[in-house]
Amino acid sequence: LSFAQLFLLCMPSGAGIMSKGYLEEIGVLDSIPGPVAQESGSAPSVPKDSVPAAAPVKELSPEELAKLSKEERKAYHEARRAAQPQPAAKKQLTKAERREEQEAQRKAKEEKTKKVGNDEELLAELKLQGLNEDQAREMAKEMQQGEKLEGDDDDEGEGEDLGASVARWMSEQEEITKESLRDFNMKVRWQGHVNTLPADHLGCILKILFKDACASCDLSGKLPPTAVAEKLKAPLARWAPVLEPMYRSIDDVMLGPDCVCSAATEAVNEAVQASNGTEAAGAAAIVGCYMALREDDILPDEELLMGCRRISSEHPSTVLEKFVEFLEDALEDDSDEDEDE
Repeated sequence: LSFAQLFLLCMPSGAGIMSKGYLEEIGVLDSIPGPVAQESGSAPSVPKDSVPAAAPVKELSPEELAKLSKEERKAYHEARRAAQPQPAAKKQLTKAERREEQEAQRKAKEEKTKKVGNDEELLAELKLQGLNEDQAREMAKEMQQGEKLEGDDDDEGEGEDLGASVARWMSEQEEITKESLRDFNMKVRWQGHVNTLPADHLGCILKILFKDACASCDLSGKLPPTAVAEKLKAPLARWAPVLEPMYRSIDDVMLGPDCVCSAATEAVNEAVQASNGTEAAGAAAIVGCYMALREDDILPDEELLMGCRRISSEHPSTVLEKFVEFLEDALEDDSDEDEDE
């Protein structure tokens, strides 16, 4: 039996006329199938292959509900439920569609796993830069949200390469502290250069410092390496709070010395070309850069020696060969002193 038929059967004796009117008023009677509706004096029956939609049911007030019997209330609530739109049946997927859905789920899972891995790599890198666990997580959160510091221009630096962005950032700095590295990451690395690495950043900063030092020297004549080293003494000391943690964060033992030594050769070669300097002055200037790095303890002697040997094999010069020999002797003396102790 349908709920409407049940409603009529459950009505108390003598309540038929009142209940029929009630049914018509609240919309229950309209939902009765053909045969019952005909018996109740309503519209003609509907063909069997047609399924009429349930008519909307008038909502009764609490007072009106109180007048109904238990059976009438039950039929009323069933009619209301039947009048509500039914959820569409779930589409049966084909084999190809199921494969496509499974592939999409697999890719989403891989992306999530990859993101977790990237987060861990970022945290490890930030810790190498001197941050503790809480500081690293807070900074990683800010970086991933792409937050910009107050006063940033949204269009500032758009389309810049890494070197231009680093140069702009350096020109904006007044005091260099441990917090400057965080500022660098927020304003340079995470504003258009997210795929760059600490070695790239360190190389750019050193190249700018080396070029500035060479620009203030006469590269057209005889140039002692110490002249360039002296020019770099103050700048390297000023930028040490950024340079030292950047170098420590490079986990490849070959890449660190390589990027430092290459920055010197690239900067000096550009400076020599810009000033029509001599090759001899350029070779002396390169060694002057290495002397300044050693004086400021940016990297240990054994790593500096490793980088200088590679540069010497590609850009040999007498002055560089002598500097390599000097480093080898210094390391040998240190080794002898350790043995004596």
